[in-house]
Amino acid sequence: MTSEPAPPGARPALRPLRPLRPLWSFWRPLAGAAGTGAVLTLTAAALNTTSLPLSRGLAALSALLLLGSYWVAAPWFIARSETWHRVITYVPMTAYVTAVGLVVAAALSFLPDDPMTAGSALLMIWIFHIGGGIREPTSFAYERLRGRLTWAAALQVAAMCCGTVGAVCLIRTLPVPGRYAPAVFAACLSVVIGLVVSSKKVFERVRKLATQLDDRAENLERHLTRLSRGAAADRDQLRNAAEDAWDDLHRTLRNKVETGFHLYGTSVLPPARLRTLAALVTEAIANPGGSAYREVTERLTVIRAACTSKIDTVA
Repeated sequence: MTSEPAPPGARPALRPLRPLRPLWSFWRPLAGAAGTGAVLTLTAAALNTTSLPLSRGLAALSALLLLGSYWVAAPWFIARSETWHRVITYVPMTAYVTAVGLVVAAALSFLPDDPMTAGSALLMIWIFHIGGGIREPTSFAYERLRGRLTWAAALQVAAMCCGTVGAVCLIRTLPVPGRYAPAVFAACLSVVIGLVVSSKKVFERVRKLATQLDDRAENLERHLTRLSRGAAADRDQLRNAAEDAWDDLHRTLRNKVETGFHLYGTSVLPPARLRTLAALVTEAIANPGGSAYREVTERLTVIRAACTSKIDTVA
């Protein structure tokens, strides 16, 4: 039975209002926001106090509160809808960068009077970074690839700078006799030169990685298209070529963005998303021209678009 059309000039029926959710259901974002506010307050107090033990205690408490706030709020953030993710996707990274900046500012404030504390704090930033640092949500892994190729290298170089300055501060505080001062200066200078060289290699690595991703994604897309449009008699040869192209791309996707060490670093694609892509490619090769083929080509197009600004064939 169809509904009768509304008479001319009649007001459209109002949609029923959605029931309000109880306040306690938002405890995760509220707790995360309260914890972040407490971190900012404690950090400001640590910067303003003249008591060194109190400042160290407040800094340690701020770090613990920051980790706790992230642990509490992360499940709420990951469970949001696509619109929410696209609006607040920058929040965790912004909070992480802000927290690191506050720690660096606090360390630099201690540098003239207490270089040992300043150097230790800067080294801790580097250790925290290589220990895992910030973990972005695994959703929208393809859409976030462009930003991942940018901020992963930038944060790696920033952490290396903190570690280098921290190491130089600690070296300069060693009780070394005056006759060894030139050797200490040479050691500090070599550490700084190593930082410059390593930073250059990080950005070169990202450009090479983006170039290879674009090239191998295009190669796989081309072979899948030939397989879907090729004659039945040539299917075996075309399948073998597509499998070889996927093997090349798969090896590239398993790399870390900013480092060659597989124990830490930012993956090009999260492992779960890479396994899903591998299953889709396998299905697209087994059933040419099907829905898996169209889905794979869409994802390969997004990967190539993310790498466009980083392509450097002579890097």
